[in-house]
Amino acid sequence: MKRGTKGLWVSIVIVVVIVALSIAAFATGRLEPVLGLDLKGGVSVILSAPDGTPSDTMQQALENIRNRVDAFGVGEPDIALSGNTIEVQIPGLSDSTIQQRAVDLQCIADPKGATYGCSSDAKTSTTALQGFEVTSLQTQVCIFAGKTQLSCSSSQAGADEIKKGITPVPKASPSASATASASPSDSASPSPTESQGPGSKLGEYCLTDFTNTELHCYPDYAAAQAAYKSMTTKVTKTSWCISPPGTSQTSESAAPTPAPAGKAKPSSGPSGTPSSSAVPPTSPKPSPAENAYGQLDTNGSSTLPCDYTSKQNAQAGLDALSVQHVTTQYCVVSSQGTDLGCYTSQDAAAERQRETGQESLLQLIGKTARLEERPTIEIVPPSDPRYQSTTLTCQGADAETKACQGGANDSTDVWYPDQNNDKVHLGPVVITGANITSATASLSGSQQGLASWVIDFVLDSDGTAAFATATREAVNAQSPQNQIAIAVDHNIISNPVVQSPITAGRGQITGNFTEDDAKNLAAVLNAGSLPVDLTKQSVRTVSPTLGTESLKEGIIAGAAGLVLLFLYLLFYYRLLGVVAWLGMTIWAISAIALISIAGRSFGYALTLAGVAGLVISLGVTADSYIVFFERLKDEVRAGRSPRTAVQPAFQRAFKTIVAADIVTGIAAAVLYFTAVSSVRGFALTLGVATALDLAVVYFFKRPTVFLIARSKRLSTLRGFGLVSATGADHMMHDEQTEGAS
Repeated sequence: MKRGTKGLWVSIVIVVVIVALSIAAFATGRLEPVLGLDLKGGVSVILSAPDGTPSDTMQQALENIRNRVDAFGVGEPDIALSGNTIEVQIPGLSDSTIQQRAVDLQCIADPKGATYGCSSDAKTSTTALQGFEVTSLQTQVCIFAGKTQLSCSSSQAGADEIKKGITPVPKASPSASATASASPSDSASPSPTESQGPGSKLGEYCLTDFTNTELHCYPDYAAAQAAYKSMTTKVTKTSWCISPPGTSQTSESAAPTPAPAGKAKPSSGPSGTPSSSAVPPTSPKPSPAENAYGQLDTNGSSTLPCDYTSKQNAQAGLDALSVQHVTTQYCVVSSQGTDLGCYTSQDAAAERQRETGQESLLQLIGKTARLEERPTIEIVPPSDPRYQSTTLTCQGADAETKACQGGANDSTDVWYPDQNNDKVHLGPVVITGANITSATASLSGSQQGLASWVIDFVLDSDGTAAFATATREAVNAQSPQNQIAIAVDHNIISNPVVQSPITAGRGQITGNFTEDDAKNLAAVLNAGSLPVDLTKQSVRTVSPTLGTESLKEGIIAGAAGLVLLFLYLLFYYRLLGVVAWLGMTIWAISAIALISIAGRSFGYALTLAGVAGLVISLGVTADSYIVFFERLKDEVRAGRSPRTAVQPAFQRAFKTIVAADIVTGIAAAVLYFTAVSSVRGFALTLGVATALDLAVVYFFKRPTVFLIARSKRLSTLRGFGLVSATGADHMMHDEQTEGAS
């Protein structure tokens, strides 16, 4: 090896070794790119906030959701904000598995393979199917005053309760206190009280609910009173369901289920009247369809659909059900061994696996998880006569109103339900989840010697001071004022008695937590509560089959591009075309290796847009070779030999290549920092591929072409050498002349 060529050979060998190691890592499965949602499959969920939510609030919600997703270790989630809508794309499947089971069953199934109960004989399943019916379910009931919508609830009972609390009152002046009392009123007054005075009916009047929230205002008392008297309730949204026999879902499905016969008890109220929920001693005899359905095995069966938008669609879904002879079932089994659904086809089981894969994460993504600790004032159990007339704060559809967002009720008293179904009167907030700097789920021994899951938390300085003051006051108070309730999203999860002042800024949340519940609550407390209630508008599952096809087509496009480019370069540049093709192959392998390393190191996922960025980068890489080769041709045509022409040709060409790649890199960087969603993946792969192009040009193409130029045999190879590629016919003529002389 000549002294001048040693450095060139070392550079080539290093590049070849790196590529060989990458290929070996790919072949053994130790290195592979992390695929994004559109290539790997996964879940996409769209969350929306109420209209008029401030942009800074939405931005905070976005960051908290990002923290929650990151806490679960999800690789390269795509989280984007648009107005009052947040879209979260989570790539990947679940930890569950699909188990194939040999069976001999007659199952009620739909065309997709989902089963809704199985039996060993066809007669039982057929009889049960004959009792299936289409039913309706009221999912939103609104209160109207004329054509004006005042408020909505998720049930008729909830709407009736809200309607009772609506009254016409004088419009609050700007200087009036905006604090609304959350204490319920025993009876709604339909008109202003006499204490307002003779002039109280002058000026604007508004219909307000029990929290003094103004629902709609009118120019005078007469108009407000007329609107009050015209109030009606109307079902504004109905879902249609397929229901099995004996369990029909009707518009009253939200009401408590009556107690079975023989278990009804008379009311303990003053009147002594038997409870209206009591069931007559004699119940109707079950129909044959009900008896048959009771004999079906529904373990692992799918839930009957209840999301049809029309009765016709629901009826079509019911008509599509049939009794099928099933010999093989594909059951989705969670990591805890629980059946998540059994299906007659593997595709249906895979679809269910995707739906349940990120279920726990999806439940937490849009969960507000706002923690409040409030002093307990009073507890009203169901046996108390005041229980029915006591209205809870921010429950059901009311929780989505502006009056219940964020800290709107932090300085007021509220009524929240606890785990015993009591209604608890609580004072103003002492601390919130924002005061918690860290939360950890752990096992703790109870007084009975049994371990239970708890959440240990640490407070910031403000929270420490406020909590210390509250616990000092609670220690010496009478029951239940000696309790400080812990509520999450307007529901009490624990209401412990304060045994001693807590001044160190550390506390513990106890309750009937499972391990998952405790860890999930700790995760969202660490990530931060959402400053606004978000509603899931849609949850979409992306099939990995579609992603596999997209990836295959992307690979085919890239391979086809390489082949066509190779043929063109081979035809136009001869031996230099082979160098260019080898260089681009090295570039492609190195690019995939870098993407794989990035996926393992910091969770970067390759998306279809990223694949497009790599394919387009082939053109950038090809330009680098063409610029160098054309410069080399110019030098040779000017009369220089390939050996003397290659050095100045590369120096001038490399400056052009660097300038062009810098421009492309700047464009990729600007696109990455200003774009959202998968466009960022396109920009990132384009930028990385451009930087990699410079490395391959300098450490592989440069030394390879230099070595070819120094070899007289390769340079003058007839029809294929460097001289032929540059079209330097005069050099061949000069050499022939020199040989003749």
